[in-house]
Amino acid sequence: MGPKAQYRQSGQTPLTSPHPVSDTDAPNIAVGLGNDIAADDGVGIAAAKCVEARTRHKEDVAVVALPWAGFALLDILRGRRRAAIIDCLTTGRYPAGTIVRLDETDMAGSVRLNSFHDISYPTVMSLGRELGWEMPDLIAIWGIEAGVADVFSEDLSPPVAAAVAEVANEVIEYLTTPLDRRGI
Repeated sequence: MGPKAQYRQSGQTPLTSPHPVSDTDAPNIAVGLGNDIAADDGVGIAAAKCVEARTRHKEDVAVVALPWAGFALLDILRGRRRAAIIDCLTTGRYPAGTIVRLDETDMAGSVRLNSFHDISYPTVMSLGRELGWEMPDLIAIWGIEAGVADVFSEDLSPPVAAAVAEVANEVIEYLTTPLDRRGI
């Protein structure tokens, strides 16, 4: 059995629910990836909760938290128009809390999008399209460099916690700006 996704759509149970709340068909989705009991590895989940709190009134935005990507991400992205994905990075190239925009060709350090335990993000997108599923053409990926990701803790390190609001702002802007105003 696959991972339990945590969903939220306007007016529904908060994202903190450990089980799916709805199979929302909102055209735009924010996906937070991570493990919220592994210190900074939970930054994607924390950012998703921040996005969720600030978009409750928006019917066209759904928010999902996943413990890993792979096949679960395939189901979550199906039928969406735009998606924003937030994950923890462990590259060691940046100071903790650094926000990095990733793309399909360079996801180095992404904890979940390049998992050894499931299919990778590029495979997710390719498989969805091979199956004839409508997959989003517009996907933005944010990574936040971890400082501490190898200990059990529900707390983010201070520099990583400080990046959460900034990432949430960027994700919300990306998902809510009308496409014609973005030049797309």
